[in-house]
Amino acid sequence: MKKQTLCGLVFITLLMLAFPVAAEDEEQSWPRVLEGKTRTITMYQPQLDSWKNGALESRAAVSVKQGEGVPVFGAVWISGRFEVDRDTRMVHFSSITVPAVAFPEASKEDQQELTDFLEREIPKWDLSISLDLVLPMLEDAEFDESAEAQLKNSPPEIIVKHEPAVLVIIDGEPKLQDIEDSKLERVVNTPYVIVKHKTTFYLAADTLWYKAFDVMGPWETTNNLPKEVRKVDEALKMQRKKDEQPAAEATEEKPDSRVPMLVVSTVPAELIFVDGELELAPVEDTDLLLVSNTDSDVMFDIAGQDYYVLLSGRWFRSKDLDRGPWTFVPGDELPAPFKEIPAESEVGYVRASVVGTEEAREALLEQAVPQTAAVKSSAGASLEVEYDGSPKFDTVEGTAMKYAVNTAAAVILSGGRYYCCDQGIWYESASPSGGWTVCKEVPDEIYTIPPSNPHYNITYVKVYDSTPEEVYVGYTPGYTGSYVSHGSVVYGTGWYYPSYWSPYHYYPYHSTWGFHVRWNPWYGWGFGLSYSTGPFRLTIGWGGYGGFYGGGYRAGYRHGYHHGGHDGGKRPSHHGNTRPNDNIYGRPSNSDRVAKTQDRNTRQQSKVANNRANNVYTDRSGNVYRRNDNCNWDKRDKGGWAKNNGVPSSGNRARPSTGGTTQPSARPSLPAQPFARDGRSSSGSLNRDYNARQRGSQRSNNFRSSGHSSRGGSMGGMRGGGGGRRR
Repeated sequence: MKKQTLCGLVFITLLMLAFPVAAEDEEQSWPRVLEGKTRTITMYQPQLDSWKNGALESRAAVSVKQGEGVPVFGAVWISGRFEVDRDTRMVHFSSITVPAVAFPEASKEDQQELTDFLEREIPKWDLSISLDLVLPMLEDAEFDESAEAQLKNSPPEIIVKHEPAVLVIIDGEPKLQDIEDSKLERVVNTPYVIVKHKTTFYLAADTLWYKAFDVMGPWETTNNLPKEVRKVDEALKMQRKKDEQPAAEATEEKPDSRVPMLVVSTVPAELIFVDGELELAPVEDTDLLLVSNTDSDVMFDIAGQDYYVLLSGRWFRSKDLDRGPWTFVPGDELPAPFKEIPAESEVGYVRASVVGTEEAREALLEQAVPQTAAVKSSAGASLEVEYDGSPKFDTVEGTAMKYAVNTAAAVILSGGRYYCCDQGIWYESASPSGGWTVCKEVPDEIYTIPPSNPHYNITYVKVYDSTPEEVYVGYTPGYTGSYVSHGSVVYGTGWYYPSYWSPYHYYPYHSTWGFHVRWNPWYGWGFGLSYSTGPFRLTIGWGGYGGFYGGGYRAGYRHGYHHGGHDGGKRPSHHGNTRPNDNIYGRPSNSDRVAKTQDRNTRQQSKVANNRANNVYTDRSGNVYRRNDNCNWDKRDKGGWAKNNGVPSSGNRARPSTGGTTQPSARPSLPAQPFARDGRSSSGSLNRDYNARQRGSQRSNNFRSSGHSSRGGSMGGMRGGGGGRRR
């Protein structure tokens, strides 16, 4: 191959990972093409080998064609860092290097020149790919798997009502605090707006108010508000106008004009609203019946004569729906019919909580994907930690560490130094009050904090690398409350964490129960009300009850139960859900902390080869294969395609050494990949690469067709974590 060919080849290979394609175009985003003056380079979708600690290793089949000549096929290996943006569900690559290439039809000299060129040019490119294409590839790659967490899976108090009802959670006995410049008191240990005027409590729903003489009820609606409460009403109206979300799509159903009753609980609880007498409908192709007149996920197993309800990703079972008692059932111990629930059915989304399904495996893979950012080394100057008086610390059980209890921040004392995790970034200081500097190395001891501690979630925030100017950080979904238990993904630790209270401050912790948490395959956990419809919404926020609630969360946005419909698996248009998995690093509070990424729109873009199938792969030795129309494999050999006997293996974890040899030389193997739960060999086969590519395209297409909007409400983080509170 001539130098000119190499440059043309390479020039487009930069494109390699160069997948600057919007997520909505992913179904036709590969292969990618770059056309030079005399050469055209085609790159097929990369295959992932390693995804660990914010770094990746991948390989891709490429072809170089001169004029009308026969294309020359080969393989390119690429290493670098990845940056994940969950808001846009895109993965961007940086710090790219090209450790090896393999072009059997090129000379050693040409291969070395190609390697040098790629190492020089690829960092100039905008390399991006849809997260939904990446996820299925993780299953056969080395990655940081989320360990099973020792969670508490005892059922909450499960309340079943057969008339419209909304659950109002109060964290223990009501705690009242005077509202400044007012004659009112506010119940501070609840995310709902509850105020007390003289002997009467008032609770705000968006278009109406409730009142009661006892905070536990009974509550009734009222239009007669005292003057001081009317001021609160006006303030809430201004807040709603300021951050009003788009209306849900119109439906043919008439709005439910019924006003729901309020059910108050001072202990962890969940409420199931069944609209009247129980209505059961068969779940296609199974021996299960769906309780169809509820928006909760309730099913009846005919063989066992048991009811099952899915709450915060956990299954609970009872013989009596109304009275219980309920017992926890691990996702890997469910009756066989649960695996038979059709993915396309009305409740197909619950398969993500049934161990052994494709959806459950992909939900586990989501847990391995961190939200990442490059943070300025100087960012610590903006962090201020305030305490209610002098700092007070309590012991982290089972360790020598201590944690601060009278602050909204997550401050840990370890080895004589103080570490604070705020907004997904680690800081350290010699004093509990600062000054703080961005932490470049977190003590291993911190990652032993147990789930019984309220700051367990910060063990999912990592520091990957650093330079004098930047620190590379990231957090996996455990930071925002998503964990692995019994082989499936659940929300919350299940532990109850007593809040801190004084006459001046109230610092709550996050809760597993009470907010109708449900898994969605695209945005993770969504939150809503047990019942909400028409003009009724329950106002949550108003003054920042806690970092976990994000200040201003709207529950049940013009949506809730409607007869005969379950929406948990669809991509809603704000339908009563907000997203806990938004990009914390993209919040305004982090704008001065996160290093700005170079504008990708200014970088060279490639185009899609629309007339070419994305059916070419490379194994880990650099051999190139094509999946033909008969679902068999052809191997590239001597300038043409030859039939291959059997299913080609992906090979062991080796790659050609840098230096231009046409024959690959082995390098040390990566650690054994722990995710292969079904006995798969770590060497894999190209059939699995093919299946992963197909599943990724399907995920991306489904995401696009489900009405995706890259922005929405946010509800991420936990106390001292995703949403730090400042006064």
